[in-house]
Amino acid sequence: MLLTMDDGFADRKMEVNYDHIKRIIKAYNLAKAVQKDARDEYQVGYMWLPIYQGYMKEIMAALSSEDEAAVAKIYSNFFREPCSVGLHGMPVNMFTDYFSGHISDENRGKYLEDLMHRFGTWLTSIGKTMPITVLNAPDVGNPYGCFIDGNFYRAGCDYQHYYATMIGRLTRSNSHRFALEIGGGFGGMAYFLVRDNPDLTYIDMDLPENMALAAFFLLSGCPDKKIALYGEVDLATDDLSQYDAVILPNFAIEEIKDNAIDLCFNSYSLSEMPMATVTNYLAHFNRISSKFIYHINHTTVGSTKADEFAIDYEKFELISRAPAIWGKACNPLMDEYEFLYKAKNLSF
Repeated sequence: MLLTMDDGFADRKMEVNYDHIKRIIKAYNLAKAVQKDARDEYQVGYMWLPIYQGYMKEIMAALSSEDEAAVAKIYSNFFREPCSVGLHGMPVNMFTDYFSGHISDENRGKYLEDLMHRFGTWLTSIGKTMPITVLNAPDVGNPYGCFIDGNFYRAGCDYQHYYATMIGRLTRSNSHRFALEIGGGFGGMAYFLVRDNPDLTYIDMDLPENMALAAFFLLSGCPDKKIALYGEVDLATDDLSQYDAVILPNFAIEEIKDNAIDLCFNSYSLSEMPMATVTNYLAHFNRISSKFIYHINHTTVGSTKADEFAIDYEKFELISRAPAIWGKACNPLMDEYEFLYKAKNLSF
């Protein structure tokens, strides 16, 4: 197997569908209108506030002013734009270290080490039962990555596919399934989950800016799937099983019915939120999940340690707590663990 980063940062932009842009702008502005009166737990806070203040201004202005051309220009290149800072990439300044057109030997070495570790982790787990070509994904947002045996793979596709596969396996059923994610980022994990599970509805809930980005990624990357945005579906009356994905703002979680979701998921963001926000989301996870709560979070850093999350132990039991080693090449002292909780009344 030959892995190389040569041409991994080459331009690979795709055409933008302006019908998607129109839908996204409408959903975003509707969400912002409601968000301004939502509780503090649904506002931007703690570690995300500096990102919003420093990197989100351009895309927020374009979405708010309904500037379709500006939104399309940013989203067509979002992997290399400020609007996606914190949602992908290594814990470095990607703009100067990798997107500037010159990559130093030191940064090249760091990147290759990270790639080799991540793909190695995938190959020795999920890769035991699947060909590596399942990691292929559309070039939405001008992604960067590497080539393996001549095929391009987007950075981060390894762990995103891993967790999508695990969710698919955990929720496997003879009936339709529902998986809900808080903080789906740009939609990388969701793409694989939706692509590979036609009998599952994925529900993403996030801050309106991230919601809009995920909507763009999934609408563009899954043109054959039925995807609903905020304002296009009524959570109280519509049959969500008719959709492959539903992309909503975070505060909409209050409208999800009790025990309506098979599995609730979060990765790398709950422990970066204020305590009150984490407590609120976990209360909803406890309420709406009928089978599993699955999350990957920090155990020693962050505002709330993952071991201290307010899981309802009357309803759920911890069946696995294991290191999430995807970032170990970048940070040998990583403190990230994946936690899997099962409903006590669920028998395998």
